[in-house]
Amino acid sequence: MKVHGPDVNSTVHAHPIVVLTGFMGSGKTSTGQALADLLGWEFVDLDREIEAREGVAIRALFAQRGEAEFRAIEHVVLRDCMGHCAQPTVIALGGGAIVEARNTSLIHESRGLTVFLEAPIEDMLQRCGVDEEADPENPRPLAADAKSFRALYDKRLPHYLAAHVTINTAGKNVAEVASEVAEKLGLGIAR
Repeated sequence: MKVHGPDVNSTVHAHPIVVLTGFMGSGKTSTGQALADLLGWEFVDLDREIEAREGVAIRALFAQRGEAEFRAIEHVVLRDCMGHCAQPTVIALGGGAIVEARNTSLIHESRGLTVFLEAPIEDMLQRCGVDEEADPENPRPLAADAKSFRALYDKRLPHYLAAHVTINTAGKNVAEVASEVAEKLGLGIAR
């Protein structure tokens, strides 16, 4: 575990927001739901919000409109989600959301606490169903094959490492990761 940036325990506002980031298959959605349940907070999965608003799967959105338009939609949905948090909330970002400077600025302006879920790349490859050869049926549009998956991870890693807290998830179940996030951020657990 690594903590850097502002003192995470001093970052408090009316409705705390924890933002989970990490590469595809790192466990953001499952950990986010478990953390929200543990704390008694709301949970928002950004990709699910996008799909619900647009009425189409992320893969189809990429295919129909391209990555640039997807990122614009993603930013608007994130802005709306962060602006409408009426109570403490955990938000699981999509794997590329934190790479966008406007999203990072929005999170910092909203005083969101960022947590990088660092998972072993082999685990993420397996969870995402990525093989050495490209699979056109893979629902993750940027996970064409293992080589491009690894290259994209390497490119995004510096952005993930800028989070307030990094949690290594290797060998831990979702409940253990959620508890570690709560502990490292000094968040009280719901009774």
